[in-house]
Amino acid sequence: ELEAELLCAKLEVQMACANASGFQASKFAAVLDAALSFRARCAGLGEQLEAVVNSARLGLRRLGERPDVRPESDQVGMARRWRMEFEATSDVIEGMLRALRHPEAATSVPASSLEQALDHCWRFLLELVGVLERVRDSASHESVAADADTLRDALEDVLSKLLECKLTVQDNAARCLAQDVQLAVASLSAAQVGQTSAWEFFSANAIDLADVVPTKFAEEMLPHPAAFGPAAHMEGDPIGGEFPPVLRILSYNIFLRSPAPQFTHNTDDDRKDERLCRFVEHLARYDLICLQEAFGAFSQRRDWLVSVAKRFGLHDSHRSSTNVRPRFIIDGGLLILSRLPIVFKASMTFEQGIHLDRLSAKGALYVKIQCGPSGPFLHVCTTHLQSTYSKDSLEQSRSVRHKQLMSLIAFLREQTDDATDGSSSAGPRRQWPLLLCGTLNFNGRRGPMDGTHSAEYQSVMQRLREQLGEVRDMLYDVCGSHPVTYADTRLTAGGEEHPVERVLTNSEVYESETLKRQCLDYMFFFPHCHLEAMPDPVVPATCQVEKFAVDRAKDVGAPVTQLSDHYGVEAEVLSDWRAAPACSRLPLR
Repeated sequence: ELEAELLCAKLEVQMACANASGFQASKFAAVLDAALSFRARCAGLGEQLEAVVNSARLGLRRLGERPDVRPESDQVGMARRWRMEFEATSDVIEGMLRALRHPEAATSVPASSLEQALDHCWRFLLELVGVLERVRDSASHESVAADADTLRDALEDVLSKLLECKLTVQDNAARCLAQDVQLAVASLSAAQVGQTSAWEFFSANAIDLADVVPTKFAEEMLPHPAAFGPAAHMEGDPIGGEFPPVLRILSYNIFLRSPAPQFTHNTDDDRKDERLCRFVEHLARYDLICLQEAFGAFSQRRDWLVSVAKRFGLHDSHRSSTNVRPRFIIDGGLLILSRLPIVFKASMTFEQGIHLDRLSAKGALYVKIQCGPSGPFLHVCTTHLQSTYSKDSLEQSRSVRHKQLMSLIAFLREQTDDATDGSSSAGPRRQWPLLLCGTLNFNGRRGPMDGTHSAEYQSVMQRLREQLGEVRDMLYDVCGSHPVTYADTRLTAGGEEHPVERVLTNSEVYESETLKRQCLDYMFFFPHCHLEAMPDPVVPATCQVEKFAVDRAKDVGAPVTQLSDHYGVEAEVLSDWRAAPACSRLPLR
């Protein structure tokens, strides 16, 4: 109706103008008032709808909180505890099954991760066996008692399969053989069916788990007949598995930016949640993960990632501090996740950068990793240097990176001082190897199609060699040239150059010969020092680019083609702790 009135009023105005005559101003004003009133009603309705959506979103978020910190009775808390146990076991199984679907899962999934998933399922199913026995003994109906007995027997069969699979995993790891993926999938799938059947049994019979007190596992369940025949325990285990002889390491710029005004972002929607959920499926493949652009300011994504990583055995972590205001707006975005014990950690912050980098407290994270029961150790540092945002700012960005690099070198010389005799006359002395990785943001490639050393790369390597000793570029040593890790392109059948990734990377980057097809991510290895008479306790083995590409043929509807605008760098490092010099105690630092 309003649309018709507006059209009639418009026609009257046009006719009046054509005839040079007047028109009824009051009627025209009434139509405009009606339009304004309608707009106000729409705006009010929009606000109400937004309030409904926000209320629903808040309600869903509260439902998903773990743990729920709202006041509650002990009975309600016990019911929630059981629900969380079922959910956690389901998450562990699903996460490991996804990892085992990887084409190279037989060699890429660490044995320790697989063992921990099997242990988690075994412990929970064994506890369910005890719960079912309590339900059977207290059941008022014979049918419920019989069903509980049948389900208990089925769970005991699954327990034996889990133990058999764990023994196989340990044996293959000891012999350096590939894992039996089919056996692992079958065992975990059986555990998944068992815990699902238990939950359906409890729900169908309205069994109140709030009255079931958790068992004292070591005292009540380990002597249980279903627990007989545990797998052999490996001596020197930090987190439930032997110190692995091969460390799988990942350095990855994950591109999880903090929420910010649109003008600070390169793209309209960077799909952080979708990408992060897909990335956690890869956690089980690695023993040490160094992430850049995993910002913790104004977001809980990083905290969620750390909590999920613990389920996959990456129990130790180190992250950039978010307490950086008023000097900076957001943290440095660095995160280290480790399956091996971290015996010491430190961090540093660079002086303020330029352009958008001035808002971030960029710096470096350092950890000292224990690779054996009493050594060796591995110094690990990840960093994120000044970015180059345009060709015009290239020289200015290089100058800032030079200052940051010198600060980083001084920080590493201080933190990697392994001197134990208290002498400092000769300056800092490093005994154990050092791994430096991250997005260093200097392009190692001479040009888009030329993977030889650039001038800035040669300058950086010279400074590192002079200040920190012998250094190896692990990625270059394996590839023979500097591979592309950012703004990659491909050639079509017609010879045209097209971007590999369009969703996350600013399209203007591909129009610049300076910014496209760069090598910005590195993994530098500095061998051990002052152990001339001993074999190398930690040595690099392989290194390669991990694109984290999304296969849309299998992941139907995926909003991205890869999980970040950068490629990752993954490596394998051999650690022979039996050949390392024994340490009488862990380092004090």
